[in-house]
Parts: sequence; structure tokens; C-alpha cells
Amino acid sequence: MADEHLRDYVLERADKDTALSEQARLVVLAAFSGDEDLAEVLSDDVTSQAVVDALTTPDRPDEVPVGAYLTSIGVQGFRGIGAGVTVPLQPGPGLVVIAGRNGSGKSTLAEGLELALTGINSRWVGKSTVWSTAWRNLHAGDPASIRVGIAEQGRGETAIGVDWPIGGDVAVSDMKRESPNVLGWAAALEMYRPMLSYDELGTILEGTPSELYDQLYKLLGLEQLTTAMIRLDLEVKRLKEPSVAARKARDALRPRLDAHEDPRAVTALAALGKVKPDVDAVRPLITQSSAATAPASWRHAAGLMVPEHEQIEQACTAMRSAADGLMAASLAADVLAADRVKLLETGLLFHEKHGTQPCPVCFDGTLDDDWAQRALAAMAKEQEATRALTAARSANHRARTNLIALVQGVQPPPAEDASLTTVAAARLAYEAFSMPVDDDVAMANQVEATLPDLRATYEALRREASELIVTRDDAWHPFAIELADWLKKAEHSATVASKLKDATTAQKWLQENAEVLRNERIAPLADRAKEIWAALRQESNVELAEIRLVGQKTSRKVALRAGVDGAETEAFGVMSQGELQALALAIFIPRATSDESPFRFVVLDDPIQAMDPSKIEGFLSVLTELAAERQVIVFTHDDRLPAAIRRADAPARVIQVNRRANSVVSVEESSNPASRALDDAVAIAYDENVPDEVKRRAIPHLCRDALEYAAWDVYSMRTLTAGASRTEAEAAWEAAKRIRARLTLALGGGDTALDAWLGTWSARKLALKVANKGVHDGFDDYKAAVNATRTAVNDLGNTTG
Repeated sequence: MADEHLRDYVLERADKDTALSEQARLVVLAAFSGDEDLAEVLSDDVTSQAVVDALTTPDRPDEVPVGAYLTSIGVQGFRGIGAGVTVPLQPGPGLVVIAGRNGSGKSTLAEGLELALTGINSRWVGKSTVWSTAWRNLHAGDPASIRVGIAEQGRGETAIGVDWPIGGDVAVSDMKRESPNVLGWAAALEMYRPMLSYDELGTILEGTPSELYDQLYKLLGLEQLTTAMIRLDLEVKRLKEPSVAARKARDALRPRLDAHEDPRAVTALAALGKVKPDVDAVRPLITQSSAATAPASWRHAAGLMVPEHEQIEQACTAMRSAADGLMAASLAADVLAADRVKLLETGLLFHEKHGTQPCPVCFDGTLDDDWAQRALAAMAKEQEATRALTAARSANHRARTNLIALVQGVQPPPAEDASLTTVAAARLAYEAFSMPVDDDVAMANQVEATLPDLRATYEALRREASELIVTRDDAWHPFAIELADWLKKAEHSATVASKLKDATTAQKWLQENAEVLRNERIAPLADRAKEIWAALRQESNVELAEIRLVGQKTSRKVALRAGVDGAETEAFGVMSQGELQALALAIFIPRATSDESPFRFVVLDDPIQAMDPSKIEGFLSVLTELAAERQVIVFTHDDRLPAAIRRADAPARVIQVNRRANSVVSVEESSNPASRALDDAVAIAYDENVPDEVKRRAIPHLCRDALEYAAWDVYSMRTLTAGASRTEAEAAWEAAKRIRARLTLALGGGDTALDAWLGTWSARKLALKVANKGVHDGFDDYKAAVNATRTAVNDLGNTTG
């Protein structure tokens, strides 16, 4: 099947389907066109004729793009590369391996190429904004640019790229991009994407079955179809949302209302529980105040007041003072005389009012004028002495009355309430505070002594009650909001019914036709993928039997069938992560190398990172075969692929990417990993800008890396040339966790071989010390560490047995 533009393919099929209504047909096409067109087609207004014409007009490009090769990749001021660096590439078929350890700038070159080709960087997708904002190189970030040289067949050399404005406050999205669309590649980049990044490869393996399905759609050039289906699915979901959301909201509310203590919950539950919910009964509950719904005990507790401390203190002080004054006046005055004065005063008043009368006290004498004269004389003598006592008594009475009024003015706490955990303490404090006491001073002492506890317990009770009321108010507030939201959705659901019908019809049509499309697309690619897998699997006994995309929506998945020793099963159950990555490559490569693709180059970023050692040789054979017809560019951070190229003497260029201080990156013919690590250690050791503590910690790690790289080279070369499998060699190496054990493997013997090799050579011993103890504790003599390690690495390289 020719790789025509997907939208045009769908347009052709939709035109032939007479069962599809005109409106549903427009919905299908709008789903391919974009969000704005889909929104207009499904709006309340009549779709404009301009939009109808745009949707129903074929979108095939007038000019077929020609084949092209890459001639160079140049990056400056971007990510890990500061000063400009350019990787020259030979246009035409061939294999190029661009190798560099992590942090060397190799990934920056791959990211730059991807950004120039596609306008996005898959490494940033789904990551935090720091990935897309911290893009400018720290050491030499201005100017920042990317240049990709291209040789088009029959047209000569051209270039595409990206430039950013100078300045520190520039986002990566502010780039000015020379788009490859000017070369006629807009549709081709969707259909025959020539680059597979490691992040995209990892996403395929780490996602859910549906995500893997979508990723394979993308690898098969079906991402536009996937996007349209997702867009339409989202639109259908949006149109269903009012009724679905109302039902979900009601179902979620009902059990919560049933458990809620607020009286309004009972009313709301009854209204929602009906087959047709009673919206009129629910509506008042949204705005109804909850002030009157709290229990009386809560409201009473929340309003409890205690006299101010100063007020009580003044009253108690007055009480004590009055009591002291009364005691002093009582001691200074004849109490009996004072009482006689009072009695005489009463008698005089009686005589004044009633005249001469028999004495009502003794019944023998007579209260006449003569008696009154004598009484006045006697009273005058004693009245002065009793005046002070009378005043003291009056003051004492007023002080006691005032204090009692303050005490009695404090309301008692409510009765016991299980929801008020502080009420018991408050009641005890109140009883102690209000307990009757006859003695005035004792009463004042009691009030002052019990006031702090009363104040504290009342405050706790008042706070607890207030919090309960607020909590009840707060607890009902979300119900009111949710009920309002439910009402809005329930009323709105009826208004979108016709739109939902058209969108659902279009959705169903697209799903049915997508099944046909994907089966037509995947058949030839599956056959080619099987051939590539056969080369990649090497020592694996897993044979790829079938690749199919099955299901749809939430049940979509990839059916990968595999044969294991004659028995067929699901591939995922028997394939390792490395085998699954190899399988993803087997699916990607046929699509990227389609005869209809204008791209005569294929770019793979770190494709072997999780690949088993046994797969490397098979992968190299696939690359070599592809390189006979294509320009194949492989970015890799480890040395296994370059090592395989060296062992196989494969016709390939290996370009080494190195990074020095201040993000200075260089490219050159390949060097071994050990020398690169040592070069980095030297750069750090001699860089005065690097802090000593960083040198002390970093250099031993680099020295150990160099020693392990050299040991691995010696060990793997000897074992593999002796006939051992890569799997066996890798397993033995991984089992040897310590540097001494790995040196022993490299030397081909036990501890005696290592001891003999160490001998009296101080450099070898020092190198082992740096790589062993120095990694954990640090090492201060940087230059000695590097020199000793370089000597040991060279000695290992000269080891023959």
C-alpha cells in the first residue's frame, strides 16, 4: 500500500460511505483537521462554507519530496555544548557511529538533530519545565544555534536549523526554526519519521498496553490517525460529560449524604434517591444557612462568657477590703450599743408616727414624750460609735452582692454531650467556681483561685463548640457546591444530545475504518520486522511469530506472538527488556526505510542501552545491511557497538565525542573509553576552576572507570577470541563486582595472577588503591592518581595472558 496522506485516505473512504451522514462525515474530517475545526462543526452555529471546503479538499502535496542525506550536524550554545562544534557526515549510504560517554555532548547532538527535524525534543515531553527552560549552555550560551546540513539528490546541499535570540531570558520555544517543510517534508516526517530517540524507545516499553499500542501507531506512521481518534474520543467524552458527571456526582453524594449528620443531608438524600431526582427540592439546600442546624448544646457552649480577670480581681479585692473594714469597725465599736441605737431609732420612729404608745418590747413602760427625750439623749451618746460600724456593714453588703452577682452571672456549661469532649472539665470548673461559701474572704479566695481553671476550661469548651459549628458549616459547603454543579450538569445534558449523536457516529465510523487501515499498514512491515528480529535475536530462542494491533479505546493493545522452541505464546511473557527494545527497533526500521520515504538516512539514539550483549553482533549485522542502501547514524554512550565494529572489521565510521572543561566539545576518531576517562581526569586535575573537593571525589571515580574499561577490553577480547559467548563473558563480568575481581578476570587467573601483576610496581598498586579506597574516601594527590592509573591502563593493554 502506498503511503498516501492519512487525512486524504480517510476523506476518500468517507466519500464512498453512503451510510455516513453529511454532518457525521464533517465531524470525521474535522477530527483530522484540528480542535478548532472540530469545535466549529459541533457548535450551535451552522458550519461555514469555508470550513466545509477546507475539510473536503484533498491535502496531498503537489510536489513529491526527493531523497536526501545528512552532511553535518552543528550545535552551538545549546544544552551540553558551548562553543560551536560540527560533526561532519559523509552523504550517501554507510554506517556512522557517534560515540560518547554520558555528559560528553553526544546526547546534545542527537537532541539538536531531532529539534531541527521535528521541532520538538522527545526528552522534554512530559518532563518538568526545567527540561525546557534550562536549555542554554551555562558556559557559552550566546549565540545558540543548530545547523543540519542536507544533500538532496538532484538539488545539491542545503541546510535547516534553529536559532535563538541572544539573552538569558529566552525560552526554548522562542526559537526561529528553518523548518524542513520547505523541502516538502511535512507529510513525510509524519509518515516516515527517520529518527528514533532513546526516550521514545523507552516509552514504548514502560507504558501500559494501550500506550504501547499508540507508540506503535506512531512508529507505523499512524500517529495522525491516533491523534484524530483521541481528539474525537475526547470530544465525545466532553459531550457525554454533563449527564455522566451528574450521575457520578449523584452516586458519589448519596452514600456521603447518608452518613452526614446535617439535617439538610436528609432532605438532599431523599431528593437524589428518586428515579428522577427532585431538582426543586435540592435547589434551596444550596443556599440555605447552616446556623440554625447546630445542636443547642453547641450553640450554648459557643456563647459561654467568663468575667474579665480585672473585673473579678477588683470585686475580690473590694470584698476582702470590706470584710477587713467590718472586722475593724466591729472591734472598735460596741456592737450591743450599736444595736441599742438601732433599736432606739426604731422606737423613735414608732413614737413619731404613732404618738404615745405602750412599749411594744417590754409591754410595761410607755413610749411618751418624756421617754423620747431620754432616748434621744442616750442615742446621741452611742450614735457616733455605731456610725462607722453601720458604714462598714453597708460596704461589706455591697461588695458581697457585687461578687455574688459576678459569680451568678456565669452561665453553667451545657449538659453532657458526647461530641463535646471538654464539657466535663468545664462543669467541674464551674461547680468549683460557683460553690456557695458563707465567709466573705473565703468566697473571694475561692473565686480568684478557681477563675483560671474556669477561664481555661470555658475557653476550651467554647473553642471546641465553635470549631464543631464551623466544621459542620465547612462540611456542608462542599455538598452545596457539588449539588449546584450536579444541577448545572443535569440541566445541560439535554442540550447536547444531537451533537453527541453526530460525534458518536463519527467516532464509531473512524474506529471501524482504523481497523482496516492498521491491518493494511502493518502487514508488510510485520514481515520485514520478523526478518530483522531474526537477525537481532542471535542466541535467543524466542522467534517472532505475529504482530497485530487489536482492540480499540481502553481495550487496545499490541498482540505480539512469539514462538519458543516450537510453542507459541505472548511475546511480552518471554522477552526480556533488551529483547523488547530490539523488537521495537525491528518495527521502527522497516517504516523508516520505506521505499516511499524521501529520507535516505536513519538515526537511532542509544538503541543498545538495554540490549543484551548477545544482541549486539546481530544488531551490527542489521545496521550493516541497512547501510548498504541507507545512511545509518547511531548515537551510543557505551563502547559495545564500536567494539563490535572493531572485532568484526565492519565498514563503519566511528566518531568520538569528547567534552572538556567549560562545555568545550570536540569530535575525533574513536579512542578507547579508558583514555577518555583519563583525559577527563587530567582536565579536572589541571583545571584551577574546579574546587579541590570536587577533584578529590571525581578523579578517583574516573580513574576507576579507566581501569575497569581497560580490564574489560582485555578480558572480553581474550574470552571472546577464545570461543566464549558474549553472554558468558558479560555474566562473569557482572558477577565480579569489585575492582580486584575484575582485574583478576582481565589477568586470566586467580589472586596469585593479580599479586604477580601488581608485584613491586608502585604505579599499579597506587592505581588499584585509587580505584578502590579512593572512590570511597577520596584522594588528594590528583596528578599522581592519574599518572599511576594511566601506567596501569597501558600495562593492562599490553597484557597477553
